[in-house]
Amino acid sequence: MSAAAFQSSKADPGVLARGVPLRGGVPVNGLRSTPVPRSAVADPDGARALVTSIIHRIEGYLDEETEALDKSFKFDFKASNDRKSQGLLDLNQALRRLQPADINGDLQLRLTVFREKLAVNLRKIRLHLDAVKEISAMLSDAIQNAESDGTYTRSINPYRNSP
Repeated sequence: MSAAAFQSSKADPGVLARGVPLRGGVPVNGLRSTPVPRSAVADPDGARALVTSIIHRIEGYLDEETEALDKSFKFDFKASNDRKSQGLLDLNQALRRLQPADINGDLQLRLTVFREKLAVNLRKIRLHLDAVKEISAMLSDAIQNAESDGTYTRSINPYRNSP
């Protein structure tokens, strides 16, 4: 980057450090801008509101996934995982805008409730994965028993104790 481009990016908040101009807060080339450093945030109330809104959005994803784990087998877990991952990335970036002194009792309570929802979701996912492991072990045994008399085959089940 040239010195002039570097100086213009420092002087103009509408330009990224790489000299890529922003259009409406979004880089023209589609790349994300770098997160705002802690010292640059002057509005802790706005930062807390942003954190709260992101937590609310992620909780919606968690509720949807937890309900789907209880009731439905037709659920796109990859898309749900992608949404949760993006939400957690957004939350981490938003939390960086807050100083430890900016976290008040309301936000602390909101974060505690959020952790509890994450724990419930984690338990449901673990239960689901354990069920999938059991089903795959049963299918593995059935395939092995159907195709062989067991004389020369090794177990294809990764969860069985080896002799």
